[in-house]
Amino acid sequence: MTAVADPGRTPPPVSAQAPFLWGFRLIPRLETYPEVVSFAQTIIGKLTLLGIFGIWLRYWGWHWKFMIVFLAVATALPQYRRIVLTIGTLLWALGLWWRWTDHPLLLQAAIVLILAALLFWAATRFRHSWFGRRPVASLLTGFALSVLLASYLPKGGHLRTASWDLLAVAGAYLWFIAYSLLDSGSKSRDPFAMQVGTYHPVWGLANTPIPKGAAYFRRIEAHNPEQLAVVQLKGLKLLAWSLILALFLNKAFVPIVRGYLGIPVYSQLFELSVHRASFPWYVGWASLIAHFLEDLLSFSILGHQRIAMCRMAGFLALRNTYRPLESRSIAEFWNRYYYYFKEVLVDCFFYPTFMRYFKRHRRLRLFAATFAAACFGNAFFHFFGHLNTIEEIGFWKALAGFHPYIFYTVVLALGIGISQLRERRVETTRWIRGRLWPALCVTGFYCILTVFDLHYKPYPIQECFRFLAHLFNLTF
Repeated sequence: MTAVADPGRTPPPVSAQAPFLWGFRLIPRLETYPEVVSFAQTIIGKLTLLGIFGIWLRYWGWHWKFMIVFLAVATALPQYRRIVLTIGTLLWALGLWWRWTDHPLLLQAAIVLILAALLFWAATRFRHSWFGRRPVASLLTGFALSVLLASYLPKGGHLRTASWDLLAVAGAYLWFIAYSLLDSGSKSRDPFAMQVGTYHPVWGLANTPIPKGAAYFRRIEAHNPEQLAVVQLKGLKLLAWSLILALFLNKAFVPIVRGYLGIPVYSQLFELSVHRASFPWYVGWASLIAHFLEDLLSFSILGHQRIAMCRMAGFLALRNTYRPLESRSIAEFWNRYYYYFKEVLVDCFFYPTFMRYFKRHRRLRLFAATFAAACFGNAFFHFFGHLNTIEEIGFWKALAGFHPYIFYTVVLALGIGISQLRERRVETTRWIRGRLWPALCVTGFYCILTVFDLHYKPYPIQECFRFLAHLFNLTF
């Protein structure tokens, strides 16, 4: 459950048995060239980096004008970087909740931030109380009970509408507030005004904090011009890498897979299976593998964009996705695929369980903590991440329809737990046996498990097993 070696800082060692061009880099390591780093510290160099970054941001359509202004101010005023981040985040939130789909939710956002401030104050003021000792557990329990109670309110009433509007905003800030509560016990904690700067920063829209919390921001902030130049060069490289991946996805992968090979979309093929339509088993495998790889590429692109903007602001955050296909264990893949989501589960579920229970049984302690994070925490995160479904069909019906994903989390937690408990064997120096075969087995595990990844649409679990059986040319 720990982090991999710092991606983006320490390149993997090149083995003598590695294939040809193993250490080849499509984008040079500009941050290792003293002349480039020195140039990036000058005014012209900073303007050049911001200009190139802005051009690429315009290609992505990431509200590039606002972002460039924010990055320029953060670069020009490094001593006030956290203040600039807070102001930028508040302005971003103002626009975000003002542009809400149905009607503005500015009042709800203000109420949630006030409640977050009260919770942060209570956690720091009453540190030895139940809430002070378990602030995150109290927060998540209170949110879950609030959703349960709101589901019983009469439909069509103003109270129900107001409650679900408030819960929608609270759900968007839930895990950011959790990180503030985790930081409340730190001696070097930031004041709440600085904590707000990490709540949906200007580069992020997901409910997962990317990067995570104010404590992490303090550790990764650049503290001198040379560090800032290195961080911004890495941010520029990462955005360039996301552009390369996007071009590959849109200009090569999708046209070849969907057009030339004619492999159907996985969701459409799953619908055919639900309606008992027949299709060749090998088409099912091709569709599932293509879906898995396409999701991996899309996810990497989005994560690289956000971390690139974070780095350009002066924070050397780790990548969200870092070479997951090289993973040689199930636990390693989970760590590499969605790093910051994994960190949320580790910080909010793994460590509290690990520090409190089964202290005399090392292996049971590790397995129980892993299960708490990868199973319970994973299911909790995704179930309460779909408040629209809960509001529409009710709490208990939504929970009953969530059982395929609960099965997914159970199998995932078992796989990760067993992967961590296995004794490490002596690694072979042969590339195929030591790297390729373990990576293919791990990737295959996650690819097959994708069949049960249905947190977004309520299908009975028997339909998942039906599709899985079809892959092996079995019917029932």
